[in-house]
Amino acid sequence: MSSSPNAHPVRVGIVLATYNCDRAHFAAQVDSIKHQDFSDWVCLVTDDGSTSEIRQYIAAVVEDDPRFIYYEQPHNLGSYHNFEYGVQYFGSDPTITHLAFADQDDVWHANKLSKLLTAIEAHDALLVHSDLGLIDTDGQPLHDSVWQYEKRQPEQLTPELLLLRNTVTGCTVMIRRSLIAHILPFPPQGQAGHWYHDHWMALVAAQQGTIVHLREPLVQYRQHGRNVIGAEQYAGTIRKEFILWLAKKGRLTLKSYRIHRDLSTAFFQRFYPSAVAQSLNPFAEQRLDFGAAILKLGWLSYRKGYGSQGITLRLWLNKFIFDLQRIKRICAQAFTNSRAQ
Repeated sequence: MSSSPNAHPVRVGIVLATYNCDRAHFAAQVDSIKHQDFSDWVCLVTDDGSTSEIRQYIAAVVEDDPRFIYYEQPHNLGSYHNFEYGVQYFGSDPTITHLAFADQDDVWHANKLSKLLTAIEAHDALLVHSDLGLIDTDGQPLHDSVWQYEKRQPEQLTPELLLLRNTVTGCTVMIRRSLIAHILPFPPQGQAGHWYHDHWMALVAAQQGTIVHLREPLVQYRQHGRNVIGAEQYAGTIRKEFILWLAKKGRLTLKSYRIHRDLSTAFFQRFYPSAVAQSLNPFAEQRLDFGAAILKLGWLSYRKGYGSQGITLRLWLNKFIFDLQRIKRICAQAFTNSRAQ
Protein backbone atom coordinates (compact mmCIF):
# COMPACT_ATOMS: atom_id res chain seq x y z
CA MET A 1 0.00 0.00 0.00
CA SER A 2 1.19 3.52 -0.79
CA SER A 3 -0.58 6.87 -0.76
CA SER A 4 0.39 7.66 -4.38
CA PRO A 5 2.42 6.03 -7.17
CA ASN A 6 5.47 8.17 -6.37
CA ALA A 7 5.23 7.98 -2.59
CA HIS A 8 7.40 5.87 -0.34
CA PRO A 9 5.79 2.53 0.51
CA VAL A 10 3.61 2.67 3.59
CA ARG A 11 5.32 1.32 6.70
CA VAL A 12 3.73 1.48 10.13
CA GLY A 13 5.63 1.89 13.37
CA ILE A 14 3.80 0.43 16.37
CA VAL A 15 4.60 1.70 19.87
CA LEU A 16 3.81 -0.98 22.46
CA ALA A 17 4.45 0.32 25.99
CA THR A 18 4.82 -2.23 28.79
CA TYR A 19 5.10 -2.23 32.57
CA ASN A 20 4.82 -5.43 34.61
CA CYS A 21 2.36 -6.89 32.13
CA ASP A 22 0.21 -9.94 32.66
CA ARG A 23 1.99 -12.68 30.73
CA ALA A 24 -1.02 -14.24 29.05
CA HIS A 25 -2.52 -10.86 28.14
CA PHE A 26 0.75 -9.63 26.66
CA ALA A 27 1.16 -12.80 24.59
CA ALA A 28 -2.37 -12.36 23.22
CA GLN A 29 -1.65 -8.75 22.27
CA VAL A 30 1.57 -9.68 20.49
CA ASP A 31 -0.12 -12.56 18.69
CA SER A 32 -2.86 -10.24 17.40
CA ILE A 33 -0.22 -7.85 16.04
CA LYS A 34 1.63 -10.68 14.33
CA HIS A 35 -1.57 -11.73 12.54
CA GLN A 36 -2.43 -8.36 11.02
CA ASP A 37 -3.46 -8.61 7.38
CA PHE A 38 -1.18 -5.62 6.71
CA SER A 39 2.32 -6.93 7.32
CA ASP A 40 4.72 -4.03 6.60
CA TRP A 41 5.08 -2.88 10.19
CA VAL A 42 7.73 -2.75 12.88
CA CYS A 43 6.84 -2.79 16.57
CA LEU A 44 8.89 -1.16 19.31
CA VAL A 45 8.21 -2.77 22.68
CA THR A 46 9.43 -0.23 25.20
CA ASP A 47 9.45 -1.49 28.76
CA ASP A 48 9.22 1.00 31.60
CA GLY A 49 10.97 -0.73 34.46
CA SER A 50 9.26 -4.10 34.85
CA THR A 51 10.70 -6.78 37.10
CA SER A 52 13.59 -8.75 35.66
CA GLU A 53 11.36 -11.84 35.29
CA ILE A 54 8.78 -9.92 33.26
CA ARG A 55 11.47 -8.33 31.10
CA GLN A 56 12.91 -11.74 30.30
CA TYR A 57 9.44 -13.00 29.44
CA ILE A 58 8.72 -10.06 27.11
CA ALA A 59 12.02 -10.55 25.30
CA ALA A 60 11.31 -14.25 24.84
CA VAL A 61 7.82 -13.65 23.44
CA VAL A 62 9.00 -11.30 20.68
CA GLU A 63 12.42 -12.73 19.86
CA ASP A 64 11.17 -15.02 17.07
CA ASP A 65 9.89 -12.15 14.87
CA PRO A 66 12.47 -9.62 13.61
CA ARG A 67 9.75 -7.01 13.18
CA PHE A 68 9.75 -6.57 16.98
CA ILE A 69 12.35 -4.36 18.63
CA TYR A 70 12.66 -4.65 22.40
CA TYR A 71 14.01 -1.79 24.51
CA GLU A 72 14.32 -1.50 28.29
CA GLN A 73 14.09 1.99 29.74
CA PRO A 74 16.96 2.65 32.19
CA HIS A 75 14.51 4.17 34.69
CA ASN A 76 10.74 4.46 35.04
CA LEU A 77 9.24 7.20 32.86
CA GLY A 78 5.54 6.62 33.38
CA SER A 79 3.27 5.59 30.49
CA TYR A 80 2.94 9.15 29.13
CA HIS A 81 6.66 9.63 28.53
CA ASN A 82 7.19 5.98 27.62
CA PHE A 83 4.84 6.48 24.67
CA GLU A 84 6.64 9.74 23.91
CA TYR A 85 9.89 7.80 23.67
CA GLY A 86 8.29 5.53 21.10
CA VAL A 87 7.16 8.49 19.01
CA GLN A 88 10.67 9.94 19.16
CA TYR A 89 12.17 6.60 18.17
CA PHE A 90 10.07 6.22 15.02
CA GLY A 91 10.34 9.93 14.24
CA SER A 92 14.02 9.33 13.56
CA ASP A 93 13.27 6.52 11.08
CA PRO A 94 12.50 8.02 7.64
CA THR A 95 10.95 4.75 6.40
CA ILE A 96 8.04 5.03 8.85
CA THR A 97 4.99 6.72 7.31
CA HIS A 98 2.42 6.13 10.06
CA LEU A 99 2.38 5.34 13.78
CA ALA A 100 0.00 3.12 15.74
CA PHE A 101 -0.18 2.57 19.49
CA ALA A 102 -0.75 -0.58 21.51
CA ASP A 103 -1.45 -1.32 25.14
CA GLN A 104 0.08 -4.41 26.71
CA ASP A 105 -3.11 -6.36 27.33
CA ASP A 106 -5.63 -5.81 24.50
CA VAL A 107 -6.38 -7.81 21.35
CA TRP A 108 -6.37 -6.28 17.87
CA HIS A 109 -8.70 -7.36 15.11
CA ALA A 110 -6.72 -8.79 12.17
CA ASN A 111 -7.76 -5.90 9.89
CA LYS A 112 -7.03 -3.10 12.37
CA LEU A 113 -3.99 -1.63 10.62
CA SER A 114 -5.40 -2.02 7.11
CA LYS A 115 -8.71 -0.39 8.06
CA LEU A 116 -6.99 2.54 9.76
CA LEU A 117 -4.61 3.03 6.84
CA THR A 118 -7.45 3.05 4.32
CA ALA A 119 -9.39 5.61 6.34
CA ILE A 120 -6.50 7.97 7.10
CA GLU A 121 -5.43 8.04 3.45
CA ALA A 122 -8.96 8.37 2.05
CA HIS A 123 -9.56 11.51 4.13
CA ASP A 124 -6.00 12.87 4.07
CA ALA A 125 -6.29 12.96 7.86
CA LEU A 126 -3.67 13.44 10.54
CA LEU A 127 -5.26 10.97 12.93
CA VAL A 128 -7.78 8.13 12.74
CA HIS A 129 -9.26 6.14 15.58
CA SER A 130 -11.93 3.50 15.97
CA ASP A 131 -14.49 2.11 18.37
CA LEU A 132 -13.56 -0.74 20.71
CA GLY A 133 -15.20 -3.88 22.01
CA LEU A 134 -15.02 -4.46 25.76
CA ILE A 135 -13.79 -7.78 27.20
CA ASP A 136 -13.04 -8.98 30.72
CA THR A 137 -9.76 -10.29 32.06
CA ASP A 138 -10.50 -13.74 30.62
CA GLY A 139 -11.33 -12.40 27.16
CA GLN A 140 -15.09 -12.81 27.54
CA PRO A 141 -17.19 -10.09 25.87
CA LEU A 142 -18.69 -7.40 28.10
CA HIS A 143 -19.99 -4.96 25.49
CA ASP A 144 -19.82 -4.70 21.71
CA SER A 145 -19.06 -0.97 21.68
CA VAL A 146 -17.20 1.22 24.18
CA TRP A 147 -18.54 4.27 22.35
CA GLN A 148 -22.09 3.15 23.07
CA TYR A 149 -21.19 2.00 26.59
CA GLU A 150 -19.73 5.41 27.47
CA LYS A 151 -22.20 7.41 25.33
CA ARG A 152 -19.34 8.87 23.28
CA GLN A 153 -19.99 11.08 20.26
CA PRO A 154 -16.44 11.63 18.94
CA GLU A 155 -17.70 12.84 15.54
CA GLN A 156 -18.68 16.09 17.28
CA LEU A 157 -15.27 16.80 18.77
CA THR A 158 -13.41 20.06 18.29
CA PRO A 159 -10.15 21.16 19.94
CA GLU A 160 -12.23 23.15 22.46
CA LEU A 161 -14.49 20.20 23.33
CA LEU A 162 -11.49 17.90 23.66
CA LEU A 163 -10.34 20.21 26.44
CA LEU A 164 -13.47 19.12 28.33
CA ARG A 165 -13.38 15.41 27.56
CA ASN A 166 -11.14 13.12 25.56
CA THR A 167 -13.08 10.70 23.34
CA VAL A 168 -10.04 9.24 21.54
CA THR A 169 -8.55 6.01 22.94
CA GLY A 170 -4.83 5.53 22.32
CA CYS A 171 -4.85 1.83 21.47
CA THR A 172 -7.17 2.53 18.51
CA VAL A 173 -5.16 5.46 17.14
CA MET A 174 -3.09 5.78 13.98
CA ILE A 175 -1.35 9.05 13.11
CA ARG A 176 0.36 10.32 9.99
CA ARG A 177 4.10 10.93 10.21
CA SER A 178 3.64 14.66 9.63
CA LEU A 179 1.88 15.00 13.00
CA ILE A 180 5.02 13.96 14.91
CA ALA A 181 6.65 17.37 14.56
CA HIS A 182 3.61 19.01 16.16
CA ILE A 183 3.14 16.66 19.12
CA LEU A 184 6.81 16.50 20.14
CA PRO A 185 7.98 17.17 22.68
CA PHE A 186 5.09 16.12 24.90
CA PRO A 187 4.43 19.00 27.33
CA PRO A 188 5.67 18.39 30.88
CA GLN A 189 3.10 17.50 33.50
CA GLY A 190 2.91 19.24 36.85
CA GLN A 191 2.23 17.93 40.33
CA ALA A 192 -1.52 18.55 39.97
CA GLY A 193 -1.99 15.32 38.03
CA HIS A 194 -1.49 13.68 34.66
CA TRP A 195 -3.27 13.52 31.34
CA TYR A 196 -2.60 10.78 28.79
CA HIS A 197 -0.68 10.63 25.52
CA ASP A 198 -3.84 10.03 23.46
CA HIS A 199 -5.46 13.19 24.83
CA TRP A 200 -2.49 15.31 23.79
CA MET A 201 -2.26 13.71 20.32
CA ALA A 202 -5.99 14.16 19.69
CA LEU A 203 -5.89 17.82 20.74
CA VAL A 204 -3.00 18.58 18.41
CA ALA A 205 -4.45 16.62 15.50
CA ALA A 206 -7.81 18.38 15.82
CA GLN A 207 -6.07 21.75 15.89
CA GLN A 208 -3.74 21.02 12.98
CA GLY A 209 -5.99 19.06 10.61
CA THR A 210 -8.58 16.30 10.32
CA ILE A 211 -9.49 13.40 12.62
CA VAL A 212 -11.39 10.43 11.18
CA HIS A 213 -13.75 8.44 13.41
CA LEU A 214 -14.49 4.80 12.57
CA ARG A 215 -17.65 3.45 14.24
CA GLU A 216 -16.31 -0.06 13.98
CA PRO A 217 -14.60 -1.86 16.86
CA LEU A 218 -11.07 -2.78 15.77
CA VAL A 219 -9.69 -3.55 19.24
CA GLN A 220 -10.90 -5.76 22.06
CA TYR A 221 -10.22 -3.55 25.07
CA ARG A 222 -9.53 -5.59 28.19
CA GLN A 223 -11.19 -4.22 31.32
CA HIS A 224 -9.55 -5.30 34.57
CA GLY A 225 -8.33 -3.91 37.86
CA ARG A 226 -4.84 -3.03 36.59
CA ASN A 227 -5.89 -0.75 33.70
CA VAL A 228 -4.17 2.63 33.68
CA ILE A 229 -7.55 3.94 32.61
CA GLY A 230 -10.69 1.92 31.94
CA ALA A 231 -14.07 2.23 30.29
CA GLU A 232 -16.90 3.71 32.40
CA GLN A 233 -20.57 3.37 31.61
CA TYR A 234 -22.26 6.74 30.92
CA ALA A 235 -18.91 8.51 31.28
CA GLY A 236 -19.21 12.30 31.29
CA THR A 237 -22.91 12.39 32.14
CA ILE A 238 -24.44 14.18 35.13
CA ARG A 239 -25.63 10.82 36.44
CA LYS A 240 -22.12 9.35 36.36
CA GLU A 241 -20.52 12.42 37.92
CA PHE A 242 -23.05 12.38 40.76
CA ILE A 243 -22.31 8.71 41.46
CA LEU A 244 -18.58 9.43 41.53
CA TRP A 245 -19.12 12.42 43.82
CA LEU A 246 -21.10 10.26 46.25
CA ALA A 247 -18.36 7.62 46.16
CA LYS A 248 -15.91 10.32 47.26
CA LYS A 249 -18.31 11.28 50.10
CA GLY A 250 -18.86 14.72 48.65
CA ARG A 251 -15.20 15.74 48.74
CA LEU A 252 -13.84 18.21 46.19
CA THR A 253 -10.06 18.32 45.82
CA LEU A 254 -9.98 20.66 42.76
CA LYS A 255 -7.56 18.16 41.20
CA SER A 256 -9.61 17.68 38.02
CA TYR A 257 -9.68 21.43 37.38
CA ARG A 258 -5.92 21.69 37.86
CA ILE A 259 -5.26 18.85 35.38
CA HIS A 260 -7.51 20.47 32.75
CA ARG A 261 -5.92 23.85 33.49
CA ASP A 262 -2.40 22.52 32.97
CA LEU A 263 -3.27 20.63 29.77
CA SER A 264 -5.13 23.63 28.32
CA THR A 265 -2.29 25.96 29.21
CA ALA A 266 0.23 23.66 27.50
CA PHE A 267 -1.99 23.49 24.40
CA PHE A 268 -2.58 27.23 24.03
CA GLN A 269 1.04 28.10 24.79
CA ARG A 270 2.20 25.66 22.09
CA PHE A 271 -0.10 26.81 19.28
CA TYR A 272 -1.22 30.39 19.98
CA PRO A 273 0.62 33.71 20.42
CA SER A 274 1.26 34.51 24.06
CA ALA A 275 -0.73 37.74 23.73
CA VAL A 276 -3.98 35.84 23.13
CA ALA A 277 -3.33 32.39 24.63
CA GLN A 278 -4.61 33.29 28.09
CA SER A 279 -7.74 35.04 26.84
CA LEU A 280 -8.66 32.04 24.66
CA ASN A 281 -8.05 29.43 27.34
CA PRO A 282 -11.34 28.67 29.16
CA PHE A 283 -9.41 27.02 32.01
CA ALA A 284 -6.84 29.79 32.54
CA GLU A 285 -6.06 30.26 36.22
CA GLN A 286 -5.81 34.03 35.78
CA ARG A 287 -9.36 34.15 34.37
CA LEU A 288 -11.40 35.28 37.39
CA ASP A 289 -14.82 34.35 35.98
CA PHE A 290 -16.02 31.71 38.49
CA GLY A 291 -16.16 29.14 35.70
CA ALA A 292 -18.29 31.09 33.21
CA ALA A 293 -16.03 30.12 30.29
CA ILE A 294 -16.28 26.45 31.30
CA LEU A 295 -20.09 26.68 31.38
CA LYS A 296 -20.02 28.25 27.91
CA LEU A 297 -17.92 25.33 26.68
CA GLY A 298 -20.37 22.93 28.31
CA TRP A 299 -23.27 24.61 26.53
CA LEU A 300 -21.46 24.09 23.23
CA SER A 301 -20.98 20.42 24.15
CA TYR A 302 -24.71 20.10 24.88
CA ARG A 303 -25.77 21.77 21.61
CA LYS A 304 -23.45 19.55 19.55
CA GLY A 305 -24.39 16.38 21.43
CA TYR A 306 -20.80 15.76 22.57
CA GLY A 307 -21.97 14.45 25.93
CA SER A 308 -19.91 16.24 28.58
CA GLN A 309 -22.55 17.90 30.74
CA GLY A 310 -21.51 16.07 33.90
CA ILE A 311 -17.84 16.83 33.41
CA THR A 312 -18.76 20.47 32.73
CA LEU A 313 -20.59 20.81 36.04
CA ARG A 314 -17.74 19.19 37.95
CA LEU A 315 -15.14 21.47 36.38
CA TRP A 316 -17.34 24.54 36.75
CA LEU A 317 -17.80 23.84 40.47
CA ASN A 318 -14.05 23.28 40.83
CA LYS A 319 -13.29 26.60 39.14
CA PHE A 320 -15.98 28.43 41.13
CA ILE A 321 -14.42 27.25 44.41
CA PHE A 322 -10.91 27.93 43.07
CA ASP A 323 -11.84 31.55 42.28
CA LEU A 324 -13.57 32.02 45.64
CA GLN A 325 -10.38 30.91 47.35
CA ARG A 326 -8.42 33.31 45.19
CA ILE A 327 -10.71 36.21 46.14
CA LYS A 328 -10.32 35.26 49.79
CA ARG A 329 -6.52 35.36 49.46
CA ILE A 330 -6.62 38.71 47.68
CA CYS A 331 -8.85 40.23 50.37
CA ALA A 332 -6.69 38.80 53.15
CA GLN A 333 -3.56 40.25 51.56
CA ALA A 334 -5.23 43.62 51.08
CA PHE A 335 -6.31 43.63 54.74
CA THR A 336 -2.79 42.71 55.88
CA ASN A 337 -1.29 45.50 53.75
CA SER A 338 -3.74 48.07 55.08
CA ARG A 339 -2.94 47.16 58.67
CA ALA A 340 0.78 47.39 57.94
CA GLN A 341 0.31 50.98 56.76
